Amino acid sequence: MKKIILLMFASVFLLGCIDFSGGGPNTDKIKIIGEEKSSNGRFIATSFSCSGGGAAGYFYFNASLRKAGEKLDPRDGLLGKHKTWNAFNNIKVKWIDDTNLEVSYDQSNSPDYKENNAVKVESKHGIRIHYKVKQ
Repeated sequence: MKKIILLMFASVFLLGCIDFSGGGPNTDKIKIIGEEKSSNGRFIATSFSCSGGGAAGYFYFNASLRKAGEKLDPRDGLLGKHKTWNAFNNIKVKWIDDTNLEVSYDQSNSPDYKENNAVKVESKHGIRIHYKVKQ
């Protein structure tokens, strides 16, 4: 009887160690929609889509600002409190000058997204980011 209980415990323990999440940030599929390098070449602004997550998957659009030569991190987006929510789309990035970036987009206006959509990165790497909601 003790062997059966021990065997059941070991089976449940091993089952709990298996990752059924279907991947994570390392398995994200990123599609670059638009990418603009600053005129001085020091920074890259990117609009992109990201999907992943296996059976309980996710798909979202966001924008990124990074130093030239750095890899795009889809979890380091400029828009939204929750970076993996599909709250924004039709995102365009445009440099105003070397210290100002414009990000224009459509957004979900559902009450469920009010708190999420209120959060936006105001500046990064000394670049001021200007947001423009398309109507």
